[in-house]
Amino acid sequence: MFKYTYATVLIALLLVFNSCKEKVENIKESNFIVTGDVIDYDGDVAQVNIMGFFVDPLFKGSVDKNGTLEIELPNEFNKTSQKAFDDYNSLGDAAYELSAIGIEDIFSPLENLTISNPNAKIALAGKYYGFETYRDGIRTGRIFPGSSREFITYNINPEKHDPIKGHFYMWLYSDSDISIKGSNGSPIEVDESGNIIKESLRDYNVHLSKGWNVVKYTIKELGTDSEGDLQVLKSTFTTEGNYKNEIKWHYFQL
Repeated sequence: MFKYTYATVLIALLLVFNSCKEKVENIKESNFIVTGDVIDYDGDVAQVNIMGFFVDPLFKGSVDKNGTLEIELPNEFNKTSQKAFDDYNSLGDAAYELSAIGIEDIFSPLENLTISNPNAKIALAGKYYGFETYRDGIRTGRIFPGSSREFITYNINPEKHDPIKGHFYMWLYSDSDISIKGSNGSPIEVDESGNIIKESLRDYNVHLSKGWNVVKYTIKELGTDSEGDLQVLKSTFTTEGNYKNEIKWHYFQL
């Protein structure tokens, strides 16, 4: 009787263990799905490239002729990015030495901020914060997630456009948990003695978990300098958990 009971319990425990193990493995291997509608899309069915500058495209999504978008961001994207960098760096005519980005590459300046894990490595999906579209191997345009077409145009080339209020999103893969909190300022104007007359303030309330994260950059307040030029007075970086209801995708055809 004892042997039968022990065997029954052992089998039950093994079934539970294997079930839990399978669930853990499924979670580990799951990808991050991004969906939306490109409101001004004007083109045929296209593939979406999730990689950045200089490396070969990796197509993990599509947008159909109605503008319906779906992107599947792979798990452990940091390893995917690093392999792409290594492949590029091995080329005899490589113009740059590519490497994994750190938090300073996205969230600088970092002065006066509280950072829980400064050695965390992150990988940014897409180019800058948008994604390229391809058809038959030819690049056809770019799609960007943001509050307006004008706001995206400004952020692509701020030297040629006046700032406006708005926001955009980016998808970041982190190899570990990290939080970034605090505020810092960048001088807009200084007097002859170097004293700051006006500055741009940026607030950070970012909590990245290991895996994929959605980060929102927002320009909240504008003002003018002594010459009457518009300047960003206040902006924020925040982590977004519920972005789907307000996100807008915009298409820029080549």
